[in-house]
Amino acid sequence: MGPLAAFLGASAAWLAAGAALDTPIPGIQVRARAVSQHVPLNHPVWIEFSIENTTREPITLTVPGTEPQIPPPEMGLPLAHVFSSGSGTGVTVSTESGRNWDEPVSYHAPSEAPILLLGAKSTVGTTLDLREYFPALRSAGQFRVTWKPYAGAATSPAVLITVAPRKQVEIVTDDGKMTISLFYDDAPQTVANFIELAKTGFYTGKTFHRLEPGYMIQGGDPRGDGTGIRPDGKRIPAEFNAHPHQKGSVSMALLDDDPDSASCQFFICNTRQKDWDGRYTVFGELTGDESFTTLDRLMATPVDDFARPRRPLYMRAVRLTDEPVSSAP
Repeated sequence: MGPLAAFLGASAAWLAAGAALDTPIPGIQVRARAVSQHVPLNHPVWIEFSIENTTREPITLTVPGTEPQIPPPEMGLPLAHVFSSGSGTGVTVSTESGRNWDEPVSYHAPSEAPILLLGAKSTVGTTLDLREYFPALRSAGQFRVTWKPYAGAATSPAVLITVAPRKQVEIVTDDGKMTISLFYDDAPQTVANFIELAKTGFYTGKTFHRLEPGYMIQGGDPRGDGTGIRPDGKRIPAEFNAHPHQKGSVSMALLDDDPDSASCQFFICNTRQKDWDGRYTVFGELTGDESFTTLDRLMATPVDDFARPRRPLYMRAVRLTDEPVSSAP
């Protein structure tokens, strides 16, 4: 018995992946996941590829069209298993307009590939910057990534990615300008809601109607009295995250008894508020000295007994601009 046969003899289950095209592999689940669904231009497009054995027996997988080899001792999902779709590569990048790329530019299918022995109830994976294989992802656009390894014998749900300059929000007031950097990855639905409202001009002309001296300033209400919501009635589910409520933090206002009642009103913290962590969705923060100078001027506004500013604090303009380009991490 040769060394490869002896190695395979240790496996309680043997599945020759790709022996029949599109024949599902029992007990195998594959998944592709975007580390971030909103990727700034010139930044890596990280995709996690993982394979899970859902059974209580080991499963051995081979790459179609290659000679199986004893795997090296290190852990991880071999590249040949990611791109393991026989005539194709298993990974396809496409756009809404119908353009498709399924031939990675810097990958060549090997004649030999290590076998993959998955233990019972175990998972193996790897993370790739898909720009290295699909240069189309270096351009702005909306992309769909599909993964069908082992000649289509397993299929992952599609991954949707937007590659574009990230936006920041500028709020122009009579006291100066505040710039908000948005937390795309930690509060995606909240950020999308805020961008939508800013883009349509919803916030322009609204006021900061509530000012709690030393604590926070709140605005974005179409009625100007703290009771208004978006005209279409849309609400945003809570996206509580690890960002603390501190000076410059921007969060969504909520009804006291409903964590999923965020709509259009937001507030900006003027000091650390630990009790608000995990109660309100932080979706951005002020950036730049001018923003904090403007916040200080707004916070110095006298208020009445109901925390209403004694002079109107208008948002003269609320506009989107491109976030400054930073070097890719």
